[in-house]
Amino acid sequence: MASGLVLFFYISAHLINHALGLVSLDAAEAGMSIAVEVWYSVPGTILLYGAATVHFLMALLAIYERRTFRLPPLEIIRIALGFTMPILLIGHAAGTRLAYDMYGLSSDYTRVVGVLWASGQQGWQLGLMAPGWIHGCLGLNFAFGRRQWFRQLRPVLFAIALLLPVFSGLGFIAMGRELAGTPRSAAAQEYLSPANTEQRLAIAQWKDNLLNWYFSIIFAAFMAREIRNLIERRAKGLVQVTYPGQTVSIPRGWSVLEASRSFHLPHASMCGGRARCSTCRIRVTAGQEHCPPPAKDEQDTLTRINAPAEVRLACQLRPQGNVSVIPIVRTARPVYRATAPRRSGEHDVVVLYCDFRNRADFASDHLPQDLLHILTVYVDGLSQAIRAAGGALSYVESDSVCALFGLDGAGEVCAQRALDAVGAVEGVIADLNNRLGRRESDRLKISVVVHSGHAAIGEIGSSEPPMVLAIGEAVDVANEMRKLAAERDRAFAISEQVYQAAGLIPVHDDEAVLHRPEGITTVFLSDAAPIASPAWTLHGKVNRAALLRRLWAGG
Repeated sequence: MASGLVLFFYISAHLINHALGLVSLDAAEAGMSIAVEVWYSVPGTILLYGAATVHFLMALLAIYERRTFRLPPLEIIRIALGFTMPILLIGHAAGTRLAYDMYGLSSDYTRVVGVLWASGQQGWQLGLMAPGWIHGCLGLNFAFGRRQWFRQLRPVLFAIALLLPVFSGLGFIAMGRELAGTPRSAAAQEYLSPANTEQRLAIAQWKDNLLNWYFSIIFAAFMAREIRNLIERRAKGLVQVTYPGQTVSIPRGWSVLEASRSFHLPHASMCGGRARCSTCRIRVTAGQEHCPPPAKDEQDTLTRINAPAEVRLACQLRPQGNVSVIPIVRTARPVYRATAPRRSGEHDVVVLYCDFRNRADFASDHLPQDLLHILTVYVDGLSQAIRAAGGALSYVESDSVCALFGLDGAGEVCAQRALDAVGAVEGVIADLNNRLGRRESDRLKISVVVHSGHAAIGEIGSSEPPMVLAIGEAVDVANEMRKLAAERDRAFAISEQVYQAAGLIPVHDDEAVLHRPEGITTVFLSDAAPIASPAWTLHGKVNRAALLRRLWAGG
């Protein structure tokens, strides 16, 4: 990061200096004299060339460690521009810094710009900084794109990224026009004269040698990568990575993110796999003994987001054995629904709604990515609780989750299953609120509504699994119960029909009666679930020993 920032600062200063040519050649020369004092000094030389060397070596290491080049387009462009930039810069450095060190030739604009225009190489100069500038801008976006200050400054930064190269090119053209036909262009003519042929050939030879070394090093890095991949495939065997609904086999040594990309599985990664953004995080559900401990960069990011022990960064985790993982941040194809039985028709079902009542308050008090993380954890926890009780998710929205029980035809037990799910949801929300903080404003407020009745069930959409919808009396009454729970500020609203079907005595702090054409529905409202499930957490049901440890630790 530090080496990249040094190089980006150098390129930015160079472009600003070129843009001064719009004022005058003398103004650009004044800026260049300051730049020469800084970068040609011993500390400046060590800083600049040290940063360039470190950045180049880190790029080679990243290429060597990368198991696949199936990357997002912007990431491919950034890498390609990063390796293209030195090809142009080597020639420019040979004509300026090497010429200064070997022959004492000045690096002022009068000579350099004059030579470029006189030799017809002005086009190269205009395109010289473009690869480095775009590479740097993309790198900054990958590194800081999720920071609040960066998002706030994005319009200004975009304007600078767009206009500074334009002004730089116009400044270079203006300096060339100002030099044309003036006595100041004599330095360029003298350098291009036959008397200096030996100097030009020597500088050109240095440039060619540097380019040959550069291409040889790049070729060696790619060859070392291919040899390493071949050894991994033949000697180390394959590792199975199991995702929800799919299992893939990869050579040992690949990261989970590389596995996702290699098999075209959607996986979020905003920073490009540098352990900075945490969007690629996964939950390891099996095979944790095959996962090496987090390195410093990964551990710092996991600590920053207060991740539990089973959460890792996919870009850093290289499993040594078979593992099962669940991507936490959804992308491209969110898989929130369990596969529902393919059946349509009309029959009795139990409808469960879980409404996130203070989502608007969370949206105003939290950053968007923080709210996204909370919603992801919230939906994952509810999904596990509902599926474990035998329910199927109908739909998921930012402030509401709908589930259906009884799609498998087990009507006599679906009410009991729904109430079991209600207790599990209570445990999930309690665990989430405990993790979010002790302040009231940091706690989720939900309303869980459960009603049993007749409905038409159908599958819509061509996705797999398809969306399952219920339409009819059961859903209409449940929607009225949702309004009632919100008005009376109650966490649970369960109809009398559900309690009767489950064979339980109603648990309530309040009750209400809904009058509808189909009949009367008594609704029991409370702030506690009828069947408590303290063993349920965000990550599923914990055993008694683990629960006692959590209670002893104050969790």
